[in-house]
Amino acid sequence: MTTKISSFHHRLNTCGIIRGPMDDYAPATLLDVSLFFVFLCVFLGGYYRTVLSPTGRPDGFGNSSVISNLHSVPLCALAFLSLNHIIPETVPICWSVSFFVVDLIDSIVRREAMWFVHAVISLALNLLTGSSARHRALRSVSKGFFAEASTRQVSQTLSAIVFFTTKTTTTFQPFLNHWKKSKSYSSYVVFFVVFTLCRLIWVPYFIYTTYFYHLNGELDMLIWPSLAFCLLQFAWYAKMCMIAVNYKIPKDLMEQFSKEQ
Repeated sequence: MTTKISSFHHRLNTCGIIRGPMDDYAPATLLDVSLFFVFLCVFLGGYYRTVLSPTGRPDGFGNSSVISNLHSVPLCALAFLSLNHIIPETVPICWSVSFFVVDLIDSIVRREAMWFVHAVISLALNLLTGSSARHRALRSVSKGFFAEASTRQVSQTLSAIVFFTTKTTTTFQPFLNHWKKSKSYSSYVVFFVVFTLCRLIWVPYFIYTTYFYHLNGELDMLIWPSLAFCLLQFAWYAKMCMIAVNYKIPKDLMEQFSKEQ
C-alpha cells in the first residue's frame, strides 16, 4: 500500500505532469458507430418532441422527466448486462454518449453554463474511458452508470441490483425526480442522503479503488475529468446544503395542502 501511495505522489510531483504508460487505444468498431447513430436518432427525436415541436418549449429537453427516464432506465439495464459480461462495455457507452451529445447542444442553445460543464465532463469520461483498453476490461464506465438512474419506476429494480452485486453504486436520480414532483421536505431529505452516499462517497471511493488496486497505482488522463466530476458534485452538494437549511415548500403546494385539510 505504501509503495502505491509513493508512486502516486511521485507522478503528481514530477513537474505537475502525470507520467506513466498510456493505455492501449481501443478503437470503435462498425457496430459501435452504428449503435451510436441509432441511439442518437432516438434522443434527437426526443429533442424535437420536447423543444422544436408545436407542443415543445425552450427548456423542454432539459426538464423532461420522460427524456431523463429514457436515458437512465435503459442505461442502468445495459450497464448491469455489461458488468455481467453479457454485452460489450461499448453498448451502454454509446447510449450515454448519444444522450450527452444532444444534452450538450441543448445546454449551448439555452446558455446553461452548469449543464454545459456537466455534459462536457460526461462526454470526456465516456469517450476517454471507452477508448481505453484496460478501462474497458474493468468495465469502469458501467460501474459508474448507476449513478445516472433517474426514474422512480426503476428504483426498486436498481435497489435489488445493488443488493445482489458489489460492483454497482446506489442511485440518486429516482429520488431527485420524486422530489421534483412532490416538493416535500421529506422527499428532499431522502434525495439529499442518497446523493451523499452516491456522489460524495461512492465516486471518490470508486476512483481510488480503480487506480490503486485495479491499475496498481498507474494514473492516466482519465484522472483529470474524474476529479473535475468530483468537484462538480461538491459544488452541487454545497447548494443542496443551503437548500436543506433554508427549505421552503412552494406556495401553490401549500395552498393545495390547505384546501385538502
